[in-house]
Amino acid sequence: MGRTVYAEDRLHTYLISLAKPDEYTIGLILGQSAGQKDYIVHLAKTPPPLGKNVVEETLISPATNAHQGSTDSYIKSVKDIPENWVADHAKHVTRMLPGGMQVLGIFIVGPEDTINNNTYVQKFRSVLTAIQKNLSQNKYLCGNSNDENLILCLNSITQKYTCKSVETNKTGMLKPTEWKFQAKPTKWHQLEALIDFDRLFLIAADTDPQTLKNQLQDILKDVSDSIESSLIVIEGEVRTLEDTLEVISKSKKNDKECKNSEKNTNNKLIQVDLYIPCQEKNINSDIRITPCSASIRLVGQLVSRTFVHQKANVEEASTAIKQDIIRSLASRLEMHWDSLIEEENGSPEENITLHEPPRRVLIALPESKITLSDYLFPGEGPQEALLSLQELLDLEVQESNVQKDIELQADPTEFYCQSETDMKPTDLGKDSSGYYKTKIYIAGFSIAILVVILSIIIHNFINIKSDL
Repeated sequence: MGRTVYAEDRLHTYLISLAKPDEYTIGLILGQSAGQKDYIVHLAKTPPPLGKNVVEETLISPATNAHQGSTDSYIKSVKDIPENWVADHAKHVTRMLPGGMQVLGIFIVGPEDTINNNTYVQKFRSVLTAIQKNLSQNKYLCGNSNDENLILCLNSITQKYTCKSVETNKTGMLKPTEWKFQAKPTKWHQLEALIDFDRLFLIAADTDPQTLKNQLQDILKDVSDSIESSLIVIEGEVRTLEDTLEVISKSKKNDKECKNSEKNTNNKLIQVDLYIPCQEKNINSDIRITPCSASIRLVGQLVSRTFVHQKANVEEASTAIKQDIIRSLASRLEMHWDSLIEEENGSPEENITLHEPPRRVLIALPESKITLSDYLFPGEGPQEALLSLQELLDLEVQESNVQKDIELQADPTEFYCQSETDMKPTDLGKDSSGYYKTKIYIAGFSIAILVVILSIIIHNFINIKSDL
């Protein structure tokens, strides 16, 4: 039995709007996979290679820039599809997806039946392989992990479409797939969770010096392991993995506490809590004191919002929630360290340097309750989120659709006041090289992560060393 793919009619209309004579358009299929069924939420056209703020400029060779004009940025032939460009587009789009949703494949609109051409199909496999390779470079983005990926082809002349699935990691054989455009929208369950962080990560003094990026990557691994091992509690109860959200949602609707909830909606808001296990301590073990040269503290609250299909069970919901938390944190940290020009070393005159990675905002898809994420750096507003949606997802939405207050910006004054309290010699034992203290802050109701590198040089030590 082959795969069955469900998509709304509005996506069919969008696909036809991309048809142009003598040109090809490639894009990403975004949605949720459930066994042999896939639920599509959006088709995102990959922008032309000269589009700004979409991928790193290093992906465009100087030779291409030298002779390529704006009219040449369109794809004239399947063999001209830029594999790395599409792969990087997939990484940026994956950051925006809620947990449980992925890039499920690619679509191609062109003036012929490309799926019947073996040379073209080989090119499509190469594109899918490039996407998987790019997403696997940061496993915490929880990118495309499916064994089978979709290829949807629309003939722009006949307007007929064909869908196949391909096993990119195995034989690469094409398999028949039934793609259904339907007027009735897919029903989704909406899950929300708030995750509190207050973790202190110590950096041993006898370890080799690491860059800030490597330190944050180590923290990301530690937090990811904790989230993966956490206990999921849905609507205040521990459920079995086989319980369906449909039953939970119906019982919630009949509960007196939900009598004022919105009626006649396809989205059932379900509250989820995560309980992270405490680290076991052996009271009989010997106490060992390890000198530390630094600490990084992760503090604050992360807002998670995910969607799962109507027939999903607790196991699928748990996976989606955990993916959303890890993906969101990984996206912000990756965007943050990519934005840093150089490492801050600190100085006696300026002991504190404040770094504030982006916070999360949500934007609802047109004619849908499903929300996608964007991340705004300090000083950026909803306009930047709308620009990202237009460039990466080919969507134009109103500024009022941007939910920008789910995570508030941190108050730097509050942070500095607490930092002054923390700056005591008893916090971290001094060693011969001094110490610096680093903090990651997710303040208020935000995930604004503040990285502070504090370097204090003991002048007496420097003077003694210089005399030597």
